[in-house]
Amino acid sequence: MGILSVLTIVGTVASLGGAWISIQQARKSKTAAEEVKKVRAQLVDHRKTSDLAQMQIQCRKAQKSMEKYGPGSVPSSLKGVDPAHDAREVQDFILYISEHRAYFGSKSPNEADEFCQVVTPLLDSFAQASTPDELRNNGKQIVIHLANMAAIIKRHLDAKKETYR
Repeated sequence: MGILSVLTIVGTVASLGGAWISIQQARKSKTAAEEVKKVRAQLVDHRKTSDLAQMQIQCRKAQKSMEKYGPGSVPSSLKGVDPAHDAREVQDFILYISEHRAYFGSKSPNEADEFCQVVTPLLDSFAQASTPDELRNNGKQIVIHLANMAAIIKRHLDAKKETYR
């Protein structure tokens, strides 16, 4: 066996060893990439859950500001209220839910779109109301829609929480 044959055998063994190491590294890279995708998906899901929780807080805030106009109110109980402030709370919620409308599905209109389409004209009428009866009537409708939207948000939030168990 000559020196060239020995070098060929050594080169072949080194090449096979290098190929084996490359295969092992490729497997590790694939596993790491899959883990990164999984962690990224979890982070996105946590962000969505956080946004839904914030949406729930904003909805409760809007509900709280409008509950004085709800079904149990009477025109005399509306003396001294600040309808402009109350309307701003609802408007802030509408803007927030519009910004995060994708959390309610990709179809259009989705639950968030439908809420905004119904409540925005009611809010306009509420803001332009000149009598306690008009405030109460528009406010009552807004309260009802806010309560329905709160239930929808809770349903989505509960579904997200279930994925963590």
